[in-house]
Parts: sequence; structure tokens; C-alpha cells
Amino acid sequence: MNLRRHKTTPQQVTVMLSITIIIGVYLVTTSVTKREDFNFLTTTAVPREERIKIIKWKRNQTLLSPWENSILTDSERIYFHETTGRDSVNLRQLCAVESAAKENPKRSIQLFFQTDYVNLTDTPNSPLGSIMKYYPNIVVILINASDYFANTPLEGWYLRGVWRRSPYRTEHFSDYIRILTLHKGGGMYMDLDFVTLKTLDPKIFQDFVPEEDKGVLTGSSFHFHRDHPIIRKMITYLASSYHPEEWTYSGPAMFQSIVLKYCRKKLPKPTHPALLCPDVKIMPRKYLYPYKFADWKEFFRNDVPRNGDKTLKSYAVHMYNKLSKNEPVLVGSNQIYSRIARIHCPLTYAHAVDSF
Repeated sequence: MNLRRHKTTPQQVTVMLSITIIIGVYLVTTSVTKREDFNFLTTTAVPREERIKIIKWKRNQTLLSPWENSILTDSERIYFHETTGRDSVNLRQLCAVESAAKENPKRSIQLFFQTDYVNLTDTPNSPLGSIMKYYPNIVVILINASDYFANTPLEGWYLRGVWRRSPYRTEHFSDYIRILTLHKGGGMYMDLDFVTLKTLDPKIFQDFVPEEDKGVLTGSSFHFHRDHPIIRKMITYLASSYHPEEWTYSGPAMFQSIVLKYCRKKLPKPTHPALLCPDVKIMPRKYLYPYKFADWKEFFRNDVPRNGDKTLKSYAVHMYNKLSKNEPVLVGSNQIYSRIARIHCPLTYAHAVDSF
């Protein structure tokens, strides 16, 4: 065999050096990208600066960008309202937002504040900013309440201000604004005391009202697509009369009245989502309310065996914050609340010290 040593020309050296540099740059870039993806718990190639999404809602819809308009009129969105006027949420509320985002990565998770500013500082009590970096599907929306109600059928209710003197001022305002947001863009509403356990399949959780207790509908979660006719019925109901001394009038009582009249039927006894009429579903209790209102203390017991946990077949769990807010969720304990929070809102849970 004739072996000859080939002389390397200057042009070949240049080509080899160029290839080496290109490969080196590719390997470094790939390494950095993988580290960032790991750090943010996502494989979506979204620039870091775009991961925190905040929209300042404007009265004039034409001033919103096409992206903002698409977000605010997305019937598959899941939305929450902070209705006390604070610029942050506590850990239990943040758990509601994180768990919805974690279990529904393909859906927009929207958190409304009635402020011009939202606190995104990474503090132990409100790590919202750091949570948003890990979940690019979370969007914060800042609104001015008077602008938000303006030029809608509920503007008169808001401006008359009778609700401000109600013993249930916060609850009633929350009842009204959640329906107003539904009127503006559709979607799935959830109270800030839910923990989401599974993907909320839009094919299942569509155009529904849930049953909280036997024969009792509720408004702590629901979904209707934009321009659904039942939304107009609800808006008309809320605009036409108001009972400031009745806690449930604009909440569960409204849902019960509107839905049954709209469908002209009595409630079924569903074990799975049942159509009350062609375009309204009744969601069975076990999907969102495995424990009754009166059984809220079960979430905080340390001696509930795993096979006795009623949340195992649920998609989300309502925690009845009005009653349970002063009961501590003990970090590392065997409480149902602690167990599901550890799994479904892990970043929020990691910020808690002993309890939250």
C-alpha cells in the first residue's frame, strides 16, 4: 500500500479553524439553553425577559395590542380575581395560581389585580415574580375598577355604590366582577382557594356550572365560552336587582336561579358531567368539591389515610377559605392540604417555612 503524507495548505487550515469555532459556539449555546430550560422548568424556548407577562387593561380596547386582545378574549383561559385591592397574593392564593399553571401548561392562566402596580419582589410571603418566571403561561392583568365597569350593563350597579355599604361588600364585588370578566371575554373562573390536581380538559370543563352540595349550584368555579347566551341572562339578573343584605343573592342563588330557568329543568344527579340542556353542563361534586362545605376541617387533619382521601378522583379541590383561612397548613405534615400543595404547587410550597 502506498502511503503519502499530504501537505496541508493555508486554505485548508482556515476551513478547519472555522469549523472548530462553529462547533464550539454551538456546544456552548446548547449548554446554556439547556441550563436555562432546566432552571425555569420549561422546554419552551421563550426569552427570559418575556416570561413575566403583565397587561395593563385599557378602557379603550383599540389601544390594546393584538396579543393582549387575544389573551383577554380567550374562552380557554383560566382566570382568578384578587378583589381586596392588594398588590400581591398570599401563599395559599399563589398555590391556586401555580397549580392551575402547572397542570394546564397549554392554557393561559390569568390573575387580575385592581391596582396600577403589582408587587413582584421575591419575598417569602409573596414570591409571585419568581413563580411567573417558571410558568410562562401565567399573565397578570392590572385593572382600574371604574374603567372596567364603564360602558357595561353593570356600570350603574358599580356607580350607585350601594354594595359599598353591604356587610358582604367584598363577596358581592367579587360575585359581580367575575361575571363581568366572563361577559368581556369568556373563560373558566376559579376562586383563589382552589388547588388544581389534574389537567382541566377543555372538552370536559366547558360551558358548565358545578354542584357544590346536593342540589346546590355554586359560582366559585364555572366556564362559559364568550357570548354564550346564559352570560347575558346573568348580566341582566345582576344589573336589574341587588340585595345587599343577602350573602348568596348574587352568587350561588343567582347561578341556581338562572341555570334552572334557562334550561327549564330540575337538577340531575350526575356522577359525570351531565347536560342539563344542550349548552349547559352540571359538573358532579367529586370533580371540584369532594368535601362538603361543612367538612372543611378534613383538609387539616393529620390522621387521614391516603385511601381515605376523597380528593384522589378530583380535578381540583375547593378549600373553603372563608372558614379555613385561620387554620394552618403545616409544611411536611400528613394533612390533605399539605400533601396536595407539596405536589401541585411545589414552588409556592418551597417558600413556606413552617406553615402557610
